[in-house]
Amino acid sequence: MSVWLRIALYIVAGWLYGSGYIGEEVKDLITTDPAMAASIEAGISALIASIPIAWWRLAKRLGWKT
Repeated sequence: MSVWLRIALYIVAGWLYGSGYIGEEVKDLITTDPAMAASIEAGISALIASIPIAWWRLAKRLGWKT
């Protein structure tokens, strides 16, 4: 899954750069710095991993079967 996240990171960084939301320096930092890319990938992975936990908490709160 890391490869797909890296590809998505390049696409999003290119889109943000093309739209003018970020500058050349930020785009280069995001796409070429391995530590920055790894931290962004870790954040995205943590966000994806938190979805089942949030769903479980919502189901418990509303009284649904878990």
